[in-house]
Amino acid sequence: MAQPEVLHVITGTAIGGAEIMLLRYLRALGAVRDRHRVVSMMPCGPVAGMIRDTGVEISDLGAASARQIPAAIRRLQKVIAQHDPQVIHGWMYHGSLVATLALRLGRRPDIGLLWAIHHSLADPAREKMTTRAVLRGLRMIADRADAITYCAQQSAQQHAAFGLPVTRAHFVPNAVDTQEFRPDPAARARLAAVAGLPDSRQIIGSFARAHPMKDHPAFVQALAQLVRQGLDVHGVLIGHGQPGGQAEAEAARLGIAERLSVLPARDDIAALVPGLDLYLLSSAWGEALPLAVAEAMAAGVPAVVTDVGDCGWLVGDCGAVTPPRRPDLMAGAAADLLALPADRRAALSEAARARIVQHLSLHDYITRHDALYRQARAARAPNAPAEAA
Repeated sequence: MAQPEVLHVITGTAIGGAEIMLLRYLRALGAVRDRHRVVSMMPCGPVAGMIRDTGVEISDLGAASARQIPAAIRRLQKVIAQHDPQVIHGWMYHGSLVATLALRLGRRPDIGLLWAIHHSLADPAREKMTTRAVLRGLRMIADRADAITYCAQQSAQQHAAFGLPVTRAHFVPNAVDTQEFRPDPAARARLAAVAGLPDSRQIIGSFARAHPMKDHPAFVQALAQLVRQGLDVHGVLIGHGQPGGQAEAEAARLGIAERLSVLPARDDIAALVPGLDLYLLSSAWGEALPLAVAEAMAAGVPAVVTDVGDCGWLVGDCGAVTPPRRPDLMAGAAADLLALPADRRAALSEAARARIVQHLSLHDYITRHDALYRQARAARAPNAPAEAA
């Protein structure tokens, strides 16, 4: 049986973990890519152009605010009627909600439906009011989803506690193209040139958008402690909103502005990340299984991460895990890893890459989604038992 025709409905196409994961999944599909289309609920962002470059059709529903979601649902109903997909794959909370409501209101019980959750939910009260409303909506209509995938095991447990059905849950971790992200001795010089770094400094990096949940001020505070301890270190933050953001202000406040480089989002991360000596994830909440950490590990870079989502599982014994909001402990863990002798550091680098190759294979990611699409399609086929729309 040919792979079902799939319509992906994603919240937006700004640069973020779920958006990049969709892009890399489509790139890796090969010949069956022409059976996939993408719809963004929000106006198209930079990832949309990258998806277009793969040959996959992408459009948007124009929902720039919550008030425009009802109109977006009506537009999506028209897209569904026009293309008649066999399976819809909702990505992220809003994308999954809009996809489900469009199917219900359009009376299309014949179309399979997957939800993809890329967020951890340690404390729903910490989420924005609109996000909490979307979560409540998803809980009410979760019976329509044929499968709910989680990129983190802890995320699956948290959402089950919130009320999403355990029987539909599947753990499908994010995946990394380990041919694209791999050790590269030339990367250090490239990164130093891009960020304007002295040759001697050890480089600690984090590549993510500026957002409160990422707690980049804690990244800077840990960096400041390392500097005060006499380590010749330099921090690099790359992502949307970093220039002029909280991290830069914190570095100025702590008197280490010359020890931090902040850059906007870039599309050449794979060529830069192997140049790091250490990856430091300082997130306070919200992470599920951060793709940026996995990419760094695939490139042979050890990581210090906070104990949020599946970050601890991801790193395993190839780095260090600290509680969130503890820059003192982040600094201590970073200092220990940076002080490793060359042979132990090389072994740690190899182990980090091997862990990603073993657990986050793109081949496995494609195979598991193909199986879920086929199951959802079979369950919704016209000759299958009737099920609530």
